[in-house]
Parts: sequence; structure tokens; C-alpha cells
Amino acid sequence: MNIDEKIKQELEQEAKQLNATLVHDDSIFIYVKQAFTGSLGWLVTLISVIAFAVTLLLLWAGYQFFFVEHDSHTRLTWAMILGLSTLVQTALKMWTFMEMNRQSTIREIKRLELSVERLYNSLSKHQ
Repeated sequence: MNIDEKIKQELEQEAKQLNATLVHDDSIFIYVKQAFTGSLGWLVTLISVIAFAVTLLLLWAGYQFFFVEHDSHTRLTWAMILGLSTLVQTALKMWTFMEMNRQSTIREIKRLELSVERLYNSLSKHQ
């Protein structure tokens, strides 16, 4: 077997491994779990508690605005609370999803590091 055939076999093996890695796609629940167990897990937990409280405020403000009879000043106050709590809820959810994306990116970088290390070890054995 000459060097060209060895290189071709190595590339085919790596392509199979890469295809297996690319086909494997985790569910959203795995990403959420990783966000809670990552380096900023305590902050994700805190943000989740705050988001739950903001959700309760949002529901209460919506109920007060749409279903309870008030004068126009009180109705405007509930509308402002409803709008602001919606904005806060959106910001908290965006931060949570960005943290999940950060954890996913870190995991992919670690996979890439391991692949480069395996390739380096494989090439150093052949030389």
C-alpha cells in the first residue's frame, strides 16, 4: 500500500466520523440542560426565576388592562406595565437562548480540538 492509498483511507475514515458527528443533532432539551449545568448555570437559574416572576406580572397586567374597568389613567398605567414586562420577558428569553448558543459553540470547539489532536497524532504516527 503506497502513501496515496493510506491518505485516501484516512480521509475516508475522517469523512465518516465527520458525517456521523454532523448527523447527530441534540434536542432543545439537551441544550437547555447544558445551559443550566454550564459555567453560568447559577445565572441561568436566576434568570429563569426572574422570567417566571415577570411572566406572572405580565399575565396580571394583561388581566387588569383588558378585563377590569378602570379610569383612563389607571388603564394607561397597566398598559405601560404590560408593555414593559413584555420587553423584559423578551430580553430575558433572548439572553437565555444566547447562553444556550454559547454552550453549544463551546462544545463544538472542544469537538474540533479533539479532532485536530487526533489528526495530529495520526499524522505523527505515519512520519
